[in-house]
Amino acid sequence: MVNEIKGIVFDLDGTLIHSAIDFPKMKLSMIEILEDNDVPKGMFTPKQTTVVIMAKAEEIWKEQGKEEAEVAEIREALEETMNRAELEVVSNIEEVEGASDALKSLKEKGYKLAILTRSHHTYATEALMKIGIHQCFDIILGRDETPKPKPYPEALRHTSKLMGLGIEEIIFVGDNHIDHASAVNAQCLFVGVRTGPRGDDSWAQSWPEIMLDSVGDLPGYLDGA
Repeated sequence: MVNEIKGIVFDLDGTLIHSAIDFPKMKLSMIEILEDNDVPKGMFTPKQTTVVIMAKAEEIWKEQGKEEAEVAEIREALEETMNRAELEVVSNIEEVEGASDALKSLKEKGYKLAILTRSHHTYATEALMKIGIHQCFDIILGRDETPKPKPYPEALRHTSKLMGLGIEEIIFVGDNHIDHASAVNAQCLFVGVRTGPRGDDSWAQSWPEIMLDSVGDLPGYLDGA
């Protein structure tokens, strides 16, 4: 199956880069905005993913019959909060050891490469430029640039379509259980890496069949598979 692979899609944070985004602080700011806009207090915590928080908030507003124009304004405020939290740490980003060499090697071997992240497109682009690998990617997809975000199957299916490849022709590489679930939902081959900020806790006991120490090991794995 690996011999049929023509493209590789990568998660960003924890997979290719180490960043210091303060996610709990960012989510607390988001929750404050939501609670100021008719979401019951105490419903959300920073331990929940942004996808879960946003999906539930949308359900509540729909039940309340909130006008779409008002919802759009709230979405914009939430987006600005996330963007600000991401962009303020770009200067401190470091690459996962071996990532740039691995990506350059994979590009030379003829693989199409893409980024699929739940971060903002500008943040993703600036992060990749900082570690000198922006030019390796054919496609960079950030938040709200797929029909639905990870872990919904539409995210990877849309990415593969833009790459001009079938879902069976790509591998998704990520560092946590959300990435793994994305691949399972889209029926895509998955490779996990152990470089996520939460270590083994990143997987929530959902261990992928293929696990590498880091993305730096990916070219060797594909050559030997």
